[in-house]
Amino acid sequence: MPNNQGQPQGKILPLHAVKALIVDDQRLATTMLKSILQQIGLTHINTAYDHQQAQQHCQHIAYDVLLIDYHLEGPLTGTELINLLRRRKLVSPYCGIIMISGDHSAEVILTSMSVEPDCFMAKPITADMVKAKLLSTLEECALRAPVYKALLSHDRQQAIATCKKQLMHTGYHHKLEGLLLDLLIEDGQWLQAEKYANILRKHHPSPKLSLILAKILHHNNQLKAAIHLLECQLQQSPLHIELYDYLSSYQEQDKAYYDALSSAQKALKLTPSISHRALKVAQLAADLDRVEQVLKAGQTLANHLPIIDVEWIICLAEYMAIFEQVYFSQPSLSQRQRLKLELQKINKRAHSRVMPAQEPFLSAYSHIFMSRLLLGNAQPLKAKRRLLLGLSPFFNKIPQLPSVILADTLPLLIHLGETQLISSIMQAIEKRNRFDGHSQNRLSDIKQQTHLAQRIKQLEEQLSEAYRVLQTSSEQAFPRYQQIVHDYPLCSEANLGFLQCMLDLNTGSEEDIKHNMKAVSSMPLPNDLENWRKELLEGMISKKASPHQHRVALTYKKQTQRFLDTESTE
Repeated sequence: MPNNQGQPQGKILPLHAVKALIVDDQRLATTMLKSILQQIGLTHINTAYDHQQAQQHCQHIAYDVLLIDYHLEGPLTGTELINLLRRRKLVSPYCGIIMISGDHSAEVILTSMSVEPDCFMAKPITADMVKAKLLSTLEECALRAPVYKALLSHDRQQAIATCKKQLMHTGYHHKLEGLLLDLLIEDGQWLQAEKYANILRKHHPSPKLSLILAKILHHNNQLKAAIHLLECQLQQSPLHIELYDYLSSYQEQDKAYYDALSSAQKALKLTPSISHRALKVAQLAADLDRVEQVLKAGQTLANHLPIIDVEWIICLAEYMAIFEQVYFSQPSLSQRQRLKLELQKINKRAHSRVMPAQEPFLSAYSHIFMSRLLLGNAQPLKAKRRLLLGLSPFFNKIPQLPSVILADTLPLLIHLGETQLISSIMQAIEKRNRFDGHSQNRLSDIKQQTHLAQRIKQLEEQLSEAYRVLQTSSEQAFPRYQQIVHDYPLCSEANLGFLQCMLDLNTGSEEDIKHNMKAVSSMPLPNDLENWRKELLEGMISKKASPHQHRVALTYKKQTQRFLDTESTE
C-alpha cells in the first residue's frame, strides 16, 4: 500500500513530477488524452479501463490527479468510483479530480458535482482545455493540501488557522472559504462562522454561502428564516442540489411535510443515482401514506444501488424498513399482496444491479425480509422456512454476513426460539465495534427489551437440560420437551426432541406427530439438527415405529427431500 499523502507542501507541482491516472473505458479516448498530457509535459501517466484496474493502480501509486470519465463499462460510474477510492483511502483528500463526459445532461453534470471534483470537462476535449483544467486543478490541490494535512493529523485548530492563512495570501477563493466555514461550524464556532459568512456574502454571494447562513439560522432556532433563505436562493440557483436537501429537512422539521416531500423529489429527479435522496423521498412519502411514491423511490434506488463495499445492502435495508412501514399500514390483504408483487420487481432490479460476489447476500436478505412480512401476517411456519432458506448458505459462516442481515435476522430467530443460530449471530455481533445506523437501531430495540435476553437464556437452559435427560430417559425428557414446544411451537431443537421422545416411547397420535413434524420439515436446518432430523425420519420408517409414525415419516421425508433438492422458495 502506498503512502497516499501526495504532495502536502502547498506548492504547485512541476508538470514533470505530476502523477496522473486516466480512467476511461474508451481506449481511443484514453490514448488521445494521454497524448495530450504528454504534450503538456506530464511523464508519469497511467491508464485504467475499469474500476478494478483503477483500484489496483491506486493501491500502488499516490496520484496527484485523476481524470475520470463518468460513464464506465461495468457496474460503477465515475462518481461511484471516486467515492469508492475515497472510502478505501486509496486517494488523498487533496488529490485532484477532473470529471469527463460526453454526456452533457443535467443528471450527469449534477451527479458529477456531488463528489466535488475540481473541474468538469465536456467531450470533445482539446489540448488547450486539458491544459487549462489541469493547471487550475493542480493549483486547487496545492491550496488545500496544507489544510487537509492538518485534518489528517487530527488538528482541527491548525486546519482552521491554515485555511485563514491561505485565504489571506490568495484573497477570494470560494472553495477555501467554503472549507473554512464548514470547519468553523464543525468546530462549534457558530458566531465566527456567521461573521465570516455575512462579510463574504456582501462581496461574493454564492449558493454555498446561503446554505451556510441557513445552517446558522437553523442553529439559532430561526427555522422559518432558514427555509425562506433557501427558497430565495433556489429561485436564483435551481440546480444547486444540496440546497434542496437542507430545505426538505428544514420543511420537515417545520411540519410542512408535503413541501418537504416536494423538495426532496426535485433533488432526486435531478440526481436519481444519489441513494440518500431516494431514501429521503421514500420515508417522507411513507409518512404521508403516498404508496406509489414509496414504490417509485424504491425502483429508483434499486436501479442505482451504490454497490461499493456494504453500502448497497445498508441502503436496501433502510428502504425495506420504510417499505415494511407502508406494507403493514395497508388495511387489506389484497393491497398487501399488490405491494409484495411490486417489491419483487424492486428486488429483481436490485439483482440486476449488484455484482456476482454480492448476489448471495442479496438473496439471503430477500428471504429474510420476506420472513419478516410473513411473520407480521401471522404465518410463522412460512416465515421460519423463508428465514432458514435465506440463512442456509451461511449456517457455518455466520460471521461473513453483513451487520444489516444479522440485525434484521436476530428478532426473527428470538421469536422462533432458534437458539443455535441466535448464539452464532450474537457471537458475530459481539466481535464488531462499528454498526451502520439501521443495524444500530435494530440492535438497540432488542437491548431495550431486557426480558428477551432472559427468555432466550432460560430457553437455552431448558433445551440443554431436556437433551441431557433424553440421553438416559425419554420418559422423563418427554414433559420437558412438551413444555418447551408449548412455549416455542416452532423451535427446531424442541420439536426434534419431542419427536424423539414419541419415537422412543412409541406414543403420540398421528395428528400430534404431524404437528411437530411440520415445524422441522421442508426447510434447511443447521448441520447437527439436520442429522438429527434424518435419524428421526429413518427411525420412524423402521419396524420399531408405530403405523402412524411410519406413515407420517414417509410423507415428510419425501417433502423435505424434495424441498432441499429444489430449494423451493414458496
